[in-house]
Amino acid sequence: MGAPRTRPDPTDAPRECDRAAGGPTVSRERGAALIGVLAIGFVFVLVVAQTLIALGRLGGSAADVTEAAFYAAQHGARYGDAEDAARIARDLVPDATVIAVDDGTVLLVEVSVEVPLVGPEHSPVRHTVTGRATAPYSPYRSRP
Repeated sequence: MGAPRTRPDPTDAPRECDRAAGGPTVSRERGAALIGVLAIGFVFVLVVAQTLIALGRLGGSAADVTEAAFYAAQHGARYGDAEDAARIARDLVPDATVIAVDDGTVLLVEVSVEVPLVGPEHSPVRHTVTGRATAPYSPYRSRP
């Protein structure tokens, strides 16, 4: 039979956290790195989310005011006047500033609204979005 097997002495081998003995450095730094990555990731997600929300608000508001200006100008030029166009635009976008100008041949409608960019609806960071539309007066309209 052969020589009996001997088990290695556990005190001779370097421990996992023993840097002086040449052991690998693992356990304590892994937790700190994970916390750092989670903290930076959380902040990054918040910034990206606010940016996407701001872009969505701007895009949606721009579409709303442009559509309201176009519809008001078309309706005012065909069936009414500048006052009717301004009333229609105000009904479509209640918080907007509306300017309707009649020069005799065309009707210009401008609709502007302030959009909050970051944070809740009444935040101090706002941007004004404006939609403009021009419609020629129809020679066949029902009212002069």
